[in-house]
Amino acid sequence: MEARQVQDIIRSFFGKHFSKETQLRFRYWFCSADARDEKEVAVREIWEQTSALITERTWEELSDMQERIAREQFKAVHRPLFSRWGKYAAAVALIVATSVVTLLVSRLSVQVASPKLVEFYVPYGDCRQVTLADGSTVWVNAGSLLIYPSEFTADSRTVYLSGEARFQVAKNLDRPFIVGTNRLDIQALGTVFSVRAYPNSQTTSTTLEEGCIQVEIKSDHRQSSILKPSEQLVYHHCTHKIQINHVDAKQMSAWKDGYLIFENASFEQLVTALERKYNVTINYDANKYNGRSYYVKFNPNESVEDALIVLSRLIDGFKYTMSGQTIIIN
Repeated sequence: MEARQVQDIIRSFFGKHFSKETQLRFRYWFCSADARDEKEVAVREIWEQTSALITERTWEELSDMQERIAREQFKAVHRPLFSRWGKYAAAVALIVATSVVTLLVSRLSVQVASPKLVEFYVPYGDCRQVTLADGSTVWVNAGSLLIYPSEFTADSRTVYLSGEARFQVAKNLDRPFIVGTNRLDIQALGTVFSVRAYPNSQTTSTTLEEGCIQVEIKSDHRQSSILKPSEQLVYHHCTHKIQINHVDAKQMSAWKDGYLIFENASFEQLVTALERKYNVTINYDANKYNGRSYYVKFNPNESVEDALIVLSRLIDGFKYTMSGQTIIIN
């Protein structure tokens, strides 16, 4: 796709309101790696040409967005989805919060070769399974969004993930199955693997349980790796380093059965997982717990208070108070 065409699509999309299906098509395309540099240029131009004046309408739109976020139970994202775009993140957020023009449907008919895209969002405090048109099953973890076509009509079976999911892929040698994230593309033919790609995380990872997958890094210097069963690839966003670990692959996806298992995890990772599973907000002094690693397992039948009691026994000086869905750790 030519740079001018990419910019025209994004410019036409800005501030318009269209059908949900068309919105999904735009999100799917916009989050993909296709024409990434051209998208960045277009968003930068929109940002630089947008007035910084805050009007009454600005507050109305902000209020409307906050209400929609509250209804859909989205948690606050502390880092932008497209972190490399820095100060343009506000423009990106505004774009993704609105809709796309009909022009997009005709221009992207080749790139998005599916009759309909489905948006499957799992809120905090939940975990759900979905079966795709090809028979593949996907467990989607809390706070995750999976976008997939209602039918696989293209040469590949491509889905997009923001968050965490476990894929059990139906074998089809003629149509590779591809999971697209902001940082990685994972390709398989018929296998079982999990992907962790939360937008506010500093890493993106994929773990193979069965079969074989090819992982491609979406960096300036594209890299490709082949994983074997019980291998996990971790991509560090800031350093662009790749780390391959030998792990208990089934343990990595134990969250689908209600377990939370931590090995050498930071306190931030532990708290974030608890917030997602129990749909709570946890406030704590980050400096107090920096540099510590934790090994702990929480069972499916344990409540958030049970988990906090376990932590209070493991960590010296750990105290907490609860008020509704808010927890304060001292």
